[in-house]
Amino acid sequence: MGSSPAARSNPSRTGKRGDAMDGGNPPSRSAKKSSALLPKGWSGSAVYRCSPRLIPQIVELLSEEQKGFVRKIGFGSLLSMADFEMNKALTLWLVGKFSCDTNALEFGGGLSIPVRPLVKSVLGIPSGPIQVVQGLHVDYGLFSQYCTVKFKNARKLAEEMCSITEEEPFCIAFMMTILAIYLAPNTTVLVNRSFLGAAQQVGSLKQMDWCGFVADYLFKGIREFKESDAPFGCLKGCVHILSVIFIDLVKHAAFEVPNGFPRLGFVTTEHNKWVASHPFGSLL
Repeated sequence: MGSSPAARSNPSRTGKRGDAMDGGNPPSRSAKKSSALLPKGWSGSAVYRCSPRLIPQIVELLSEEQKGFVRKIGFGSLLSMADFEMNKALTLWLVGKFSCDTNALEFGGGLSIPVRPLVKSVLGIPSGPIQVVQGLHVDYGLFSQYCTVKFKNARKLAEEMCSITEEEPFCIAFMMTILAIYLAPNTTVLVNRSFLGAAQQVGSLKQMDWCGFVADYLFKGIREFKESDAPFGCLKGCVHILSVIFIDLVKHAAFEVPNGFPRLGFVTTEHNKWVASHPFGSLL
């Protein structure tokens, strides 16, 4: 890096596909799963929809009143999210290091980093006692706002959301957008109908266990990705979490990340580029 920020705080050390929407950069169709890291015999292409770089762009378009709505439902941490451009090679390497048996990043020398306990420190979103349930009933009036022939494109919804001034409709649109492009992206750029029932419970959003939900969705996405025999695969879930955790683990005299909570506000594109320019395994 050009400059070294203040000393960072590392996460606890206790203890087989990149990006279609990130900053408008299309994925490289030639990216391959390494046979050493991912399913044996796999030789296809890989893509993921997790787009952290879009979050600051969306936040810039929100009014102060809308930002207040976001804080009220417990997602204020996303308002201060740092610019972060994903690196496909690093992301796939980390996916390869993730054990679906232990839900941890497993590195050499016995270093095992459980991911679930670190989700809160990375994202800073609610981790309340109410379970997030997919597929809840939604009345036709609300459903029709998000689906005509097919569900809305998440980026289009993000643009429409910025003109919504009423609190409840805005919060629902915000949740559907943020889940689709960052917290729980699927295999397409469309919003996920199964989240609408949970998103409409605006008064309870802050009491829901979104950290647990995001972790479960990511773990399931990685497992399905690794078990798939398809020649082209899309990795579901917030893979940004893995990069942030790894960057906070890096030990090098020329590299520092500033302290602060949550980590998504302090780990940046600059840090990610520095890490991606070195042999990953040599940085621990």
